[in-house]
Amino acid sequence: MKRIFRNPPALLLISLMLASLLFSPFSVALAAPENEPATVEERRIKTSIRQELVRLRQKEEKLAEKEMELKTLRLEVDKKLEELKNTRIEINALLERKNDIESEKTRALSKMYEKMEPATAAALLTSLDKNLAIAILDGMKAKTAGQVLNNMDQATAAQLTTSFSKLDAE
Repeated sequence: MKRIFRNPPALLLISLMLASLLFSPFSVALAAPENEPATVEERRIKTSIRQELVRLRQKEEKLAEKEMELKTLRLEVDKKLEELKNTRIEINALLERKNDIESEKTRALSKMYEKMEPATAAALLTSLDKNLAIAILDGMKAKTAGQVLNNMDQATAAQLTTSFSKLDAE
């Protein structure tokens, strides 16, 4: 037996003989059952199975199409979310820049109002928006802000002082 495996031509000859036996028309006829079902019931069952297989294949194809649609939609949604995230970052950066510019301008206004006569500054501050007036007072030196408040009517000065103290607490 060991000699056959060491002899390639003999091994080839044996392989060819086995293959001819396996694939001869006689062996196929013995191995395969008849293609035609014997009874009407068997033919009906076979037809039903074929129809079910076709239906299942169609269903699988539709499912594969839906999965592709979902993947595409998921990619689109992810892309839109990334765009929204980037837009939000840009907006936040712009808002921060705007707030910095407004703070800088408010500081400059505070310096201008600080150099005015307290009576003139008081008259102008009473005509401004309450939040802007508070921001300007906040940027002034305490002594100057006190002189300006002293030159306002009592109700306005009290209102600005109360609002100023609430803003500091927040």
